[in-house]
Amino acid sequence: MKPLGEYIIAFEGLKQGTHHFEFEVDNKFFETFDCFEFNSSAFKVDLELEKRSTMLLLEFSFTGSFTVPCDRCLDDVEMPLSGAEKLIVKFGSDNYTDTDDILILPDSEHEINVAANIYEFIMLHVPQKRVHEKGKCNQNVIDALSKVEQKEEQHEDPRWASLKDINLEK
Repeated sequence: MKPLGEYIIAFEGLKQGTHHFEFEVDNKFFETFDCFEFNSSAFKVDLELEKRSTMLLLEFSFTGSFTVPCDRCLDDVEMPLSGAEKLIVKFGSDNYTDTDDILILPDSEHEINVAANIYEFIMLHVPQKRVHEKGKCNQNVIDALSKVEQKEEQHEDPRWASLKDINLEK
């Protein structure tokens, strides 16, 4: 069996027109791409494939959530995530180059594995800042962080204190 075989779509036997596919994505899916940053995840991916005589139009839409440690307090935070992306698949020779939203397949291909596209599209929508809503963080950790910040502000190295008095605007 091919890896991620359930994500292979044999488009050669499909009639021209629109076809719908659904996929369920969880942590096992992300682990196949060596992505271990989610404590848990569950996504539903809807794919609308429009087959034309010279190309395929793929419209991905996904919705779900993932759980990661909060960047502020390190408690688990569940974050909802949804998004949509489009991909155009054209057929041609190898002298064409792929772009972000256009994939070139050789004329001899008769199937496409969309697993890497699903992974990429979901990961592109994951926010960089992953924190609880205001007031939902673990208050004990927030208090401890505030104490550390206050100590750092109070502690000033005397060797550098005299540099504050230098007038740089002459």
